[in-house]
Amino acid sequence: MAQKNWKPAWKRYTKNSCRSPPRHSGHDTGPSHGSVSSAAAKLLAHPIESPRPAVSELSVIIPVKNGMPYLPRTISSTLRAMPRDAELLVMDDGSTDGTAGYLSSVRDKRLKVFRNDESVGVANAATALLGHAEGKFVARMDGDDICLPWRFAAQRRSLGDADLLFSGALFVNGQGKPFPPTFQPGISPAAMPIHLLMTNVLMNPTMYGRRTVLEGLGGYQKTPTEDYDLWLRAAASGARMKRMAYVPTIVYRRHATQLSQARAWATENGDTILSASFRALASQQLGFQGSASTILYNRPMAGQPYPEDPDITDFAHLVLEAAGRLGEKDRKGVEDRLRSMYRL
Repeated sequence: MAQKNWKPAWKRYTKNSCRSPPRHSGHDTGPSHGSVSSAAAKLLAHPIESPRPAVSELSVIIPVKNGMPYLPRTISSTLRAMPRDAELLVMDDGSTDGTAGYLSSVRDKRLKVFRNDESVGVANAATALLGHAEGKFVARMDGDDICLPWRFAAQRRSLGDADLLFSGALFVNGQGKPFPPTFQPGISPAAMPIHLLMTNVLMNPTMYGRRTVLEGLGGYQKTPTEDYDLWLRAAASGARMKRMAYVPTIVYRRHATQLSQARAWATENGDTILSASFRALASQQLGFQGSASTILYNRPMAGQPYPEDPDITDFAHLVLEAAGRLGEKDRKGVEDRLRSMYRL
C-alpha cells in the first residue's frame, strides 16, 4: 500500500523539479514592515554607512564533471530547497559536455560557479569548494541526484549537538523509474563509529554538518573512497555523527555512468589511505591490531564463500564486545548488523 501511494507523489515532485530555477532567491519574504514605530523609523532613516556583508548560514557544494543531462534537475531542486541566505557552490571539474553552458544560464544570485580547465578528481574538487564555503554549515550534493524540498529545514532541526548529520534516500534508475522505497533507522553518535567499522553506512550526498569540523579534518583525501575515508577520520577525531531515522532527503540516481558505479573500491586491495584511516579507528574503538586490509576487502558477502581468517574472527568478536558497552537500542542495532555479516 505504501508503494502504491508513494509513486504518484514521486511523479508530482519530479514534474515540478524539472522547472527552471527561480530568478529570485529564496522562499521567505521576511517580516512585513507595514507599520514602524517612530524610534525604529529614525534608525531606518540613518542606516549604517558600511554594513558588514551578510554571511551565508549554509553552503551547499556540488563537484561535477560532465553532469548533463541530470545536472539541471539537481540544481533546480537544490535551489528550491535552500533557504534565502544560503549559497550553492558548484565546481565544474573539466567538463567537456554542456555542463558549463547550462551553469552559465542559471540566473540565481545564490549560485557560484568555479571551473577547472583540467579535471582534478572529485575529492580535490569537493575540498576546493569547502575552501570557498562561507556558511556555518555545509551540505553536500552530487550532480545527478535530486534534492527533496524538506531536506535542509529537516536537517537543520535534526542536527542538535551533532557535528555531521546524514539521512537515507529514495532511489531511481537512470530513466527516473523509482525502486521500491526502503526507510533506514537512525544511528546515534555513540554507535556510529562501530557501524562504520563494519561498512560505510553513510551516504555522501546527504551530508549536512559544521564547516569548522570538515575544515579541521582537511576535507576529502584523494582516494577512491574519499567519503568513507572522511567519515572514518571524523569518527576517530571525536566528531559526533548521526543518521536521521526514516526520513529521506534526496533522490539518489543509480545509472551506469555514475562514478560510484564505475569504481569497484571494495575489491581494490591497494588503498593505503583508507586502510590507515580504518586502522586508526579500529584500534581506538576496538583495540583491534590485525590487518585493516583483511577486514576491508574480505567482508562476508551473500553467495560468496565465508572468508576464513583469524583477523576476521578477532574483529567480529571485538565488535560484539564493543556493542555490549552501548545502550540497549544502540547495542541491538550493532548486533543485528554484525550477525547479518559475520559468523559468531
